[in-house]
Parts: sequence; structure tokens; C-alpha cells
Amino acid sequence: MKFKLPLFSASLIIGLAIVSLLAWSWSLQQVVQQENRIQSAALKQLWQSQIVHLKQKQRLWLQSQYHLIRNLLDSSDQDQRLQAFLWGYYQRNPSIHSVLLVKFDQNGEIKKSNPPKPGCLQLQQSNRQDFENYLVPRIASCRVADKVLLEIVGSISKSSSDSILIMSMDYFSFLKEFSNVAQKKLQLHLSSGDSIEFTEITNSTDDSDLLTISLEEDGLLLGKLHLSSQPLLYFDLWIQQVFPVLLILALAVLLVYSQFSRLLIKPLLILAEKMRDTAVTHHSGKRAKSRPVMPGLKVMHEYFHALQGMAKHDPLTGLNNRVIFEDRLVQLINEGKRSGRKYALILIEITNFDSIAHLHGQYLADALLKRIAESLLASLRESDNVSRFEKGLFAVLLEVDDPDRLASLVEKVYQTLVERFLVYGRELEATLGMGIAVYPEHGSDSDKLYRNACSALVEAEKKEWPIVFYKALEDGTDYSGFTLLQSLRKAIENDELKLVFQPVIDLKDHSTAYFEALLRWRDPETHEASIERTIQIAEKNQLIKPLTNWIIAVTCKLLSDLKIEGLVIGINLSMIDLHDRYLPRRIENYLKQYGVKPAQILIEITEGQIMQEPEEVIEILAHLGAMGLSLSIDDFGTGQASLTYLKDLPVEKLKIDQSFIRDMAADPDDQLIVKATIELAHTLDLKVIAEGVETFATNEILRDMNCDYVQGYYISRPIEAEQIPEWYRQTI
Repeated sequence: MKFKLPLFSASLIIGLAIVSLLAWSWSLQQVVQQENRIQSAALKQLWQSQIVHLKQKQRLWLQSQYHLIRNLLDSSDQDQRLQAFLWGYYQRNPSIHSVLLVKFDQNGEIKKSNPPKPGCLQLQQSNRQDFENYLVPRIASCRVADKVLLEIVGSISKSSSDSILIMSMDYFSFLKEFSNVAQKKLQLHLSSGDSIEFTEITNSTDDSDLLTISLEEDGLLLGKLHLSSQPLLYFDLWIQQVFPVLLILALAVLLVYSQFSRLLIKPLLILAEKMRDTAVTHHSGKRAKSRPVMPGLKVMHEYFHALQGMAKHDPLTGLNNRVIFEDRLVQLINEGKRSGRKYALILIEITNFDSIAHLHGQYLADALLKRIAESLLASLRESDNVSRFEKGLFAVLLEVDDPDRLASLVEKVYQTLVERFLVYGRELEATLGMGIAVYPEHGSDSDKLYRNACSALVEAEKKEWPIVFYKALEDGTDYSGFTLLQSLRKAIENDELKLVFQPVIDLKDHSTAYFEALLRWRDPETHEASIERTIQIAEKNQLIKPLTNWIIAVTCKLLSDLKIEGLVIGINLSMIDLHDRYLPRRIENYLKQYGVKPAQILIEITEGQIMQEPEEVIEILAHLGAMGLSLSIDDFGTGQASLTYLKDLPVEKLKIDQSFIRDMAADPDDQLIVKATIELAHTLDLKVIAEGVETFATNEILRDMNCDYVQGYYISRPIEAEQIPEWYRQTI
């Protein structure tokens, strides 16, 4: 069978054109479906926002009507004025369901009211006590029989609840205005036991084109709205576009065939002719005429350069990849052997990268890597080599011009990377470990230098300090001249810190419940920064772990030395501590080391810490509670703790923030807040501590509110450790 290349090429190109037509048809279908989904989502979002606006407008209108009638009734002849007003009011406002004035006698029972219509409130089961908190009008919604009502309830007087005004209106009255705004005609489609449904009047019989919007209030489904979205039709769009597409494909077939013939068929025919001419030449002894080589590899050459670039760089961050980095490491070490220059290899590991990817998704984790790569490049010189090896592992290779400045440069890089990064509207914080090895002190070749830098990185992830220089036994070089890290380490090692203890007293028997440990400088005049500022800096730079370890160790040692039965000391934990999965193990080691019972340690956590990755915090706190440690929520009322998380936490005590306690005796609002907090805590079976108690009056108010414990200057200022035994004996 004779093979005809031109006919095969034409058949192949036509077949590809047919496949292209089918692929276009399929892609058009996908585009139509995607466009319909996008259009439906946009329409639904628009209608939902319009409904929210109209519902808010309806609430404001109902409030205005309530204030109008309340002002009308603010006189002694309330009933007569109300009845006279209502004659025409219902005619002018058909959406109003009822206006009801309720009065109570001296016993708190309903004295009289105008004839009621059914509403959200069950008046026959109510008395005056049920309306004591209605000095500020409240709006609620409910379903009564076949109606859904929006009801406002409030007192006629601003200072008394003797007379209650109840107004209700048709909840769905806003749909009339929505129908005008959205240009939709609605009809009541179905009234079921759960909700009332409205459907747009259309000519279409396809229910799949309808979008459903739920009408909810306070988690209660009151109705559903079904609106048409008028989707694009695939077949109509295909008919409109198929003829231009066929024309383009025909032109493309002709163009491709002409180029195919010029670049492939003709060169092959010429090559065959040359082979024939060569055979003829060898046979006859005559040379064939030479012809130029036809082009055809230019595009492949361009692709080669693109692939070469991909092979050298990390596709996510654009940094050099591991292959290029290791090659440059070898080159610089060889150059250093000739010139005597020193180089530092820095390995940087994002230790919480997997946790960030698990909690926020790989997309945000990858975006964080890009931000870290940008910060890393900005903090270094252009001559320094930066690479990303894998996941959250980066490598930096820089020349050491001045060994004394290397430590400060490393710390500068560290502080740049531990800041909070705003990634697509979310604040993400990376915890780091850094291992550093210096050529030639820590390795005379690339393999040894890299191995020692890895060893230092492992030590950084295990120990308290996040930056570790590799240091062999025979190596006397010191690269630890940090500013922030060394100053904090120096303060801990030189005993420049101390703990003072403020007692927490039981209001029932005046015994000491526990002492709260507070961190102080031994000599504040010798330190520029306050202890509070030092803690903030340590938290910002991920250096709180060694400080927390010191506090736990000192507390356990003090309990071991005093040997006072029943003595409990409370310590405050940082947010960073509560995201450290090794925290329970560290505390357990200190308890075993000093022989302290877990019940002698009370852990205090601030309310705001719970809301940052609450599931992880609850898991760690549950572990601490299972160990036998007491748990308390500190500064309650200043954060945003959800009651859902509060009831799930294994806490025993709740400490009300001193901002609500300090001026409570003169501020009735603070008294209401404190009283409500105490009742809430007791409902959840929690003991309540009031901090910031500075006066006798505040102490007595708290006693009347059944507060469990108090703490503050009225009881005692923080005392030294050696004063604890005497204080404890006096109050036991």
C-alpha cells in the first residue's frame, strides 16, 4: 500500500478540526453552566441584600410608629386617646396587625387592655415581672396561626413598666416594596406548618430556574421566596455562534495545512529528492546541487529556555530551588578556599506550616510562603542567595563580612519573619526555627556545612530559643551576641526577674483561695522597658516560651519549698503557650521535678485567647484539666468569647475584668453587668472572682451579689514570696 503524506496530513488536520469543534461545543456548555451559576449567585446575593435592607427599613418604620403612639399616650387619658386614634390608624396603615396597651395593677397582674388580637406574647400567662426589662423596646418575630408577625414591645414610661405598648404588623409587608424594586410579581404559593412560601408569577413551567431565598429571623425559618433567574440557553447560544466558529475552523484548516506543507511535507520531499540525487551522484559520479536547511526547531528552542528556567526556580515563590542553591554553595565554598572568605548557611523552618495549612487551607498557606519570601529578600542584600527547599523550609547563604555583626543580622531576619502577615484579609503568624552553620568553622565542605546547619535547626525546634548556631565541642567561636534574645536570656540567667503574689480571698469565710503570681523586675530602675512591655515584645517575637518555663519552674520550686498544705498559686499563660502542643508535657515535667501536686497550680487564660483557633486551645486546656490543674478565665468581659466555647471549656473559675469592678459602686450599669455575669457563671457551675476590688463599698456589693472570690488592693497589694506563710496562717 502506497503511503500518501499530503492526503494523510489533510485527513489529520480535518480530524483535529472536528475534535476542536466538539471541544468548543463542550466548553461552550461549561461556560453557559458556569455563567448561569455565577448569574444565579449574583442575583441571589443582590435580592438577599435588598431584602435585608427592606427588613431593616420595616423595623425602623415599626419603631417610628411605636414612638408615635407612645408619645400620644404619654398622658393620663391614655385609653381614650388610643381608641380615638386607632379608628383611622388601621385604615391608614393596613400592614399594622394590632396595637395593644397593657396595664398592671399593684399585684403585677394585668389590670386592663384594649381587646387583643393574637400576637407573639401570651398575655394570659404574663405579669408585670415579665416586662421589667422592656424599658428599651424590643422587636421580635413569630408565627401566629396563618400569619407571621413582626412585634415591638416596650414600656410607655422611660422609667417604669406599669404600662406596656405592644404593636404588631405583617412580617411580609416588605415583600410589596421588594416586588416593586426587583420588578417581580409574587403570589402566595404554599402555606405549610413550617413556613409561608411566595413564588414569582412567570410563564415558565420549569421549577429548576427558580432561586429560593429563606426568610429567617433569629435562626427561625418564617418563609421562603422563589424567584426566577432566566438562565442562558445553551442551544440558542450554540446556534448563534456555530457559523462563525465553522468559518474560523475552515480558515484555520487551510492555514495549518499550508504551514504544515511548507514546514514538514516539502522539507521531507526535498530530503527524499536529495537522497535520490545522492544515489544518482554516487552511481554516476556527479555531485548534486546543495540546498539550504529548512527551519523548524525555533519554537522547540524557545521551550527549552522556558523549561530551563523552571528547573532552576521554585514555581511558588520564584526563589532559587534546591538544585541551584546547592550548586552555588559548592561554588562559594571553593571560592572561599582560595580567598579565605567566610559564609553563613542559614536554614529557616516554619514550624507551624502544617498547622496553618490544616486550619486555613493550602491556598492561604502558599500565599503566606510568598509573603515570607518577599520579606526574606527585603531583609537581605542582593548578593545573598535565598532558596526554598520544600514546604516551609528556606535556606539563605550569605557572606560574613564582620563576624561580630552576624548575630544581629540573623536576629533582624528573624524579627522580620515573625511579624503577623495579612493574607487575603486574614492575619497569619509564622513560628520559626533557625539553624546556622558558618564556613569554615562548622564545615570545610558543602555536605558537612549543610549537615551541621540541619543539626542546629533540629536543636532550635527542640529547645526554648528559636535561633541556634551550630557549635562543636572544640569550637570556641561565639555568635550569640543578640540584642533581644540575649537580653531576655541574660535577665533569666542573672536572676533579674522575680514573682510577687496577690491573694484571692473567699468572701464566705475570708480564707485565701489562692495567690496569683505576677512578674516583676527586681530592680526596675535598671531596665528601660517595663515588665509589661517586655512581655509584649517577647510574645511578638515568639520568645515567650522560655519566660513561661521560668515562671512555672519558680512557682513549682516555691510550692515545694513552702510545703503548705492546700496552698494554690495561679499563673498566667500567653496566647502562644496555648498553641504549643508540648505545653502539658512541659508542665508535667516541672511538677514531677519539684514534687508538686497538679491541684496546687491554677492556670489563668484571658478571654480573648480562646477565640484564636478555639478548637486547638480547648484541646490543650482539656489536657491540662485532665492532668488535675485548675483552670480559670481571666479578664472576662473584655474579649469575644462565645458561650458555646465557654460551656465546652474545662474551667472552674471565671474572673471578671477590673474595668467593670473598679467603679461599680458609683456606676449602676457596671453593677448590672457584674450581676448578670455572676448569675451566668453560676448557671454554668463556675466560681466567680472579682479583681480590682479597692473599696469597702465594692466589696459589700459583691458580697450581696453572691460573688465567690475577690482580689484587689482593698484585700492586699502583691506580697513577696517570703510573706506567703505568715499571710496564709492568718487567713486559713
